[in-house]
Amino acid sequence: MDVDGFTDFLMERKIDLEKITDTVDTINDFNQFLSEKDKSIIYATYEDVYNYSTHLIEKNKNSFDNYLALVRFGHYIKNHQLLIASIEIIDGKEVLVNFSERLTKEFGDEIRNIIFKDIAFPPLGTNPQKKPEITKKLIERFLAQVDRKKCVEFLADGLRDKYREAYKKPREEFLKSKDIDEFLRLKHQNYVKTLEKHHEEGTLFYTQEVDQQVIDFVKNDQSIETGIREGNQVLIKKTPYMIKQYLNEPNEQKKRYYYCHCPWIREAFLMEDQQIPPIFCNCSAGYFKNYWEAVLDQPVKVQLLSSVLNGDENCKFAFYLPQSVLDSLA
Repeated sequence: MDVDGFTDFLMERKIDLEKITDTVDTINDFNQFLSEKDKSIIYATYEDVYNYSTHLIEKNKNSFDNYLALVRFGHYIKNHQLLIASIEIIDGKEVLVNFSERLTKEFGDEIRNIIFKDIAFPPLGTNPQKKPEITKKLIERFLAQVDRKKCVEFLADGLRDKYREAYKKPREEFLKSKDIDEFLRLKHQNYVKTLEKHHEEGTLFYTQEVDQQVIDFVKNDQSIETGIREGNQVLIKKTPYMIKQYLNEPNEQKKRYYYCHCPWIREAFLMEDQQIPPIFCNCSAGYFKNYWEAVLDQPVKVQLLSSVLNGDENCKFAFYLPQSVLDSLA
């Protein structure tokens, strides 16, 4: 393993020295773990990462920083399987904690305790195949305890962390735009340019391998992730989680698996006995709600129109423009 090269890679990204030491220690430990199984860290597989994750859980070393170390090393050696598995492990780690805390805040301890009865928070690094069973129980109990309309409103506020600081740049770009239509056009163009850059450099976009087919798919449909305005609403389709696999998969159920982003339900598409209530997909509406409230700097309403969990072709949302934004179009 090229420790010096990896250290330089981390220093170039302005990681502080203590973090660099810890990161390298984690990668050395992962390397040792694989060496004992006659495997090379350079060719670490998706399965290797989850086997190592089980090891970290057993040793009580399954910290966010240790998984982040794997992400960084995956970037450094351009091992896509290592990178994807490591990102998936930390993706959505906050969801159940936020769900629990918001239940207490909005409905009280009694309802929260009924919904979470006998359900322990799975440790960070848990295999994703174990997550749908937990999600199914929680959402079924939630629906049994709370009026459906309130369930939708609760979930549509999102269960992910807000990350409002991350949307400062889009907010600035919106303020510079002539109107919402121009902002959407520029947003879509920048999205395509980002994909083209990843294609040129041979790097992953989040967890996605990007080829020309992927670029063309997004370029030809502005509604994908960006949105198209129709009157007082903007219609948005979620980008498939793995576009390339999604486009080339003939099996409809597997196709939905490649479409879904949610780490708490995705594996359910490959199971026969984990029929999760589709109402849970309102949580994805919360993702767009968070983004657009930050960009517009005011509350917005976002509505789930369709979802692959409900058997639909895509996950589609509408968000309703505030009057002040509509007035700028006059």
